Amino acid sequence: MTAFTRLLGEKAERYIELRHSLGYAFSKQAGTLRAFVRYVERAQLDGPATRTMALDFVLSFGGAANSRVTRHGVLRRFYEYLAVYDVRTEALERRAFPRSRAIPPPRILSEAELASLIDACHRISPEVPLKGRTMATLIGLLASSGLRSGEVVRLDRSDVDLANGIRHRRE
Repeated sequence: MTAFTRLLGEKAERYIELRHSLGYAFSKQAGTLRAFVRYVERAQLDGPATRTMALDFVLSFGGAANSRVTRHGVLRRFYEYLAVYDVRTEALERRAFPRSRAIPPPRILSEAELASLIDACHRISPEVPLKGRTMATLIGLLASSGLRSGEVVRLDRSDVDLANGIRHRRE
């Protein structure tokens, strides 16, 4: 292990601790940073941390374009932190990878799949049965109304006229 790899590993762990202390879950990002340190160690790269090093690491993974954007973003923010300790650290470009704006196609459930999903909702929290009933109601409302999940979550009592069976649409 080179001195640079040791420094990089120590700083990555301190950065992960810092993000945790600020209240971030940071588990996937921590995995990315640890994988980056292993990559640098296996490739026997020496410091300082460079753009090429980061780009090669990001491109070494397969997967969707948005995964590359996410990995690069984690490294970009880590490089900013690392630059405090090693001024030779190169800054990473904010938009080095394009983000895909493709919307995935909707998943249409069969009646059997829907029934299975609603049944599974009832088993979510046996000690608090209201959670399961609430989730089952939300899933049923989504399936029967055509509303989007965000619209269902924002529903208010004034949006529904139970006496006449009418749902009012806002906006």
